[in-house]
Amino acid sequence: MDSSALAALGAAMLRYRMARGLSLRQLAARLGMQGHGGLSDYEKGRRLAPADLIERYEHQLGITDGELRALRAAALAERATNHSEPAADAAAAVTIAELPAVPADFQGRSAELAAVMGAAADCLAGQGPVTVVVTGQPGAGKTTLAVHAAQQAFRLGLRDAQFFVELGTAEPDAVLRRLLRALGVPDAHLPPEVDEAAAMFRSRMAGRRCVLVLDNARDEAQVRALLPGPGPVLVVVTSRQRLTGLAGARRVGLAELTMDDAQALLSDIVGSERAAAEPESVAEVVAACARLPLAVRIAGNRLAAWPEWSIAHLAELLRDEQNRLGRLTAGDLAVRSAFALSYREVPPIAGRLFRRLALAPGADFDVQVASALLGEPAEAALEVLAGASLIGLAATPGRYRMHDLLQLYACELLQDDAQRDKAERALFSWLFEHSRRAAAALSPESGEFPGGRTAAVAWLDAEASSLLGAVRRTRERTDGEYDELLGDLTQLIPWYYDLRCRWSDMVEVADHARVVADRLGDLAARAFAYSMLGLGQLGQHRYRAALASCQLGLADARAAALAAEEAELFGRMGLAYEGLGQYAEAEARHADHAEQCRVLGDRLGEAAAIGRRSHALQLLGRHTEAAACLKLALKMRSDLGDERGVAMAEYRFSALRNNQGQHEEAVLRSNRALAVFQAHDDQWGTAVAHYELGRALAGLGRLREAASAYRTAVRGLEQVGEWQRLAEATAALTDVTSR
Repeated sequence: MDSSALAALGAAMLRYRMARGLSLRQLAARLGMQGHGGLSDYEKGRRLAPADLIERYEHQLGITDGELRALRAAALAERATNHSEPAADAAAAVTIAELPAVPADFQGRSAELAAVMGAAADCLAGQGPVTVVVTGQPGAGKTTLAVHAAQQAFRLGLRDAQFFVELGTAEPDAVLRRLLRALGVPDAHLPPEVDEAAAMFRSRMAGRRCVLVLDNARDEAQVRALLPGPGPVLVVVTSRQRLTGLAGARRVGLAELTMDDAQALLSDIVGSERAAAEPESVAEVVAACARLPLAVRIAGNRLAAWPEWSIAHLAELLRDEQNRLGRLTAGDLAVRSAFALSYREVPPIAGRLFRRLALAPGADFDVQVASALLGEPAEAALEVLAGASLIGLAATPGRYRMHDLLQLYACELLQDDAQRDKAERALFSWLFEHSRRAAAALSPESGEFPGGRTAAVAWLDAEASSLLGAVRRTRERTDGEYDELLGDLTQLIPWYYDLRCRWSDMVEVADHARVVADRLGDLAARAFAYSMLGLGQLGQHRYRAALASCQLGLADARAAALAAEEAELFGRMGLAYEGLGQYAEAEARHADHAEQCRVLGDRLGEAAAIGRRSHALQLLGRHTEAAACLKLALKMRSDLGDERGVAMAEYRFSALRNNQGQHEEAVLRSNRALAVFQAHDDQWGTAVAHYELGRALAGLGRLREAASAYRTAVRGLEQVGEWQRLAEATAALTDVTSR
């Protein structure tokens, strides 16, 4: 074990100790050691002192130039060289080909595979070693991809050795001994210390063109000791963790398979003829597996094992969400087991959050939703779950999502959470109340919301699916837990749904609010619900249904003495009559709306009603009266400081002037309306104003500009579902383009 470098290190340790006048026993006490016999061996050059002991030596003895560390590094390098020499010939004769077989039905992952192969090519080009970390949720196929890529890298030219190590809970020293044995080092020559073994491994790997797959890594420390030194070595690490501490590593993340790749995988397993006979059932099985490779493979294996089953039979079995995970089992393969392995490795607080995220009602969630469920700040727990690939990043920055099958697993775990109902109440109460406050910021009263109107719209955009999901979840409850919150929300959320043209959401929430009001016998709440329902049906162009809803709401509003809501319902009935082509009735209802608002002193409502009446007058061909209404509405809106209302009046004026052939004024008014609509992120207003601008420019013969305006209008009208105006804009665009 002795060497000149090791002897030099021991002599230096002895010299410094003696210079400080310390006995071995005294120094051992300072170093926190139980005995001093080990120090004697180190100073005599019989054993190599551990790195941490050398650092403590230098600290206690006041050595500031790092001399002992440098001598230790030299001894370590010398030992690795000496240990490798006796077995060099034997190692060269060993064929190392440890990679397991890859399923012949490997499908997809072309971009991810290309990324790993790019790293292999760089190794051969002299840029090695290169480490690639492959991460993804349990069952995403990390090992399969890593082995498949390693086999291709071997064919590409990394032919000297193929290593495959299942890390799991293994410690680096045990893994290094295993690798060194594979490289031909006899047990008698295996170094006792991890850093010595790592140095020997690096020496043995020097110059070899190799592939090293480190599967299922627990953390960065487990991997670092196994990384080779300079040379053409490709290291592919798979882990449920992101291993962000591995500096310089390239990263490949695995999501679900595409639908085409998932169906191709199932087809390969069960046979193409069998799959081709039931294409719809193949798609249903893949959807039930949420395109997770492990789940698709298990489903395919079950079908292959039972050739008498139809694919439709398995699809029917998998429709039952409560038992789906149990049915995604084939032999020793089980989706639930893969999930459980990751779940057991996270700290208790992260595990509690994972379970409760099954209660999140939307397609994705953020730290606020998670904190409401956890009952305390959840940022750290979210990072743990994301690091363990139990949740993933959503498309929107700052938001997360959970894979469908992982959500089913979380639901199973949630059954044993004694605080489940309390967590759900906390989340829904927070969500309904925050939605109400955000919607209030969009109303004429402009309620307070952190960040103002713009922040309120952005927050509602992000949480719209969560809000709708929460309403659906509460639909079957009869305990009245959220009735008051839902009633308050119904009076304000239409401002947001109308701005974003989310008509189906509006109809669904309003219908549920109507059912709740019916159950409570609350006429006022039912009037608001019918009013909201009618507005949503107007947006869907269901004019007869909207008229019926508004008439029912009008009866309830009168019975409950809700004069303001009665006035609003007159206006919505007017819009319904317009859609039905009954323009005289429409004009009368808008006039009723305006008069009712005047009596109530609601100047804002009166201005809106006068503007709507102007449109009905246009439809009746009474353009002079329409212009007078618009001038009055414009003045009232301006006096009230209602920017969006001014824009609406300008837009209606531009339509009127286009109908009258006054296109110069129409251009001016359209541009005024556009500036405000765009500033307020009003998608509907921006789209219809572009349409009127296109009409005006076309009327002036400015066809290229008109085509540009029409194209923008078409995109916007399609986005908000304004189908009738979309057809008109598309036809106009075709006309000006041909001209």
